[in-house]
Amino acid sequence: MIEYTISKNDSNIRIDKFLFKATTAPSSLIYKTFRKKDVKVNGKWVREDYLLSENDVVRIFISEEFKAKKKYSLCPLEAKIEYEDENIIVFNKGANLPCQPDAKHKNGTLSDMLKSYLYEKGEYDFENENSFSPALCNRIDTNTTGLVIGAKNAAALREMNFLIKTRQVSKYYKCRVEGKVLKDHDDIKAFIVKDEKTNISKIESDGKPVSMKYWVTGFFEKETELEILLNTGRSHQIRAYFASIGHPLVGDKKYGAQKGGGQILCSYRLVFDFNDDYRGILSYLNGKEIKI
Repeated sequence: MIEYTISKNDSNIRIDKFLFKATTAPSSLIYKTFRKKDVKVNGKWVREDYLLSENDVVRIFISEEFKAKKKYSLCPLEAKIEYEDENIIVFNKGANLPCQPDAKHKNGTLSDMLKSYLYEKGEYDFENENSFSPALCNRIDTNTTGLVIGAKNAAALREMNFLIKTRQVSKYYKCRVEGKVLKDHDDIKAFIVKDEKTNISKIESDGKPVSMKYWVTGFFEKETELEILLNTGRSHQIRAYFASIGHPLVGDKKYGAQKGGGQILCSYRLVFDFNDDYRGILSYLNGKEIKI
């Protein structure tokens, strides 16, 4: 048998979702224990859609070998902090720093740095957390610089993800593209397809919708500087779109730039502009702007 006492960060989620994170048991085994009535909360059998509350005592009658083993190695913070409060933290990420682990970067990512930073501050105790760990709410490419939001607790993570999904957080970028862009501003509607094998996105009519706006903010010999407001969050959407109209980002060899060195692209400004009916725990951020 495995027993858990539910913390604040584990509350308000379904018990099956909690067990997926807190144990290494396969989903088939977890659902089998529900069918056999081998999952109990406060001594009573519950279904898989039971919503957990703080201080609930959960018992699941499976081998203790399925209890997730917690291994963690600290890593130094290599990103500037632009803003921090009790719920969120906003980093200014440099180039060549991945946000999340991938095949090439197993550790030393911004996500690792967030957890390490909060652990060293005493705001995150990974040994006593059952399922939650601080997480990034948005991601930018490894070679893209700029602002990334991290959530310190589960409630803040849920709220910020909701606000971003419902477009209540405006994300502005600055970039330079090759050539002279003739329109001084445009409202872009397009469709994008990503090839997972090559990690390259293309603007094609049968893809997922892309929406963004841009304004020309300057010219530099054979380059144009742009400010961009994203309405969607598709992978490589800025890089792919401007490459498709003959203006690849400066330094973005992957998308057709004349020279490499990494794209000149920065997520430089966040604006929190919430709907009138939003009353969540992050409502104090309404109207706030964070800018590099």
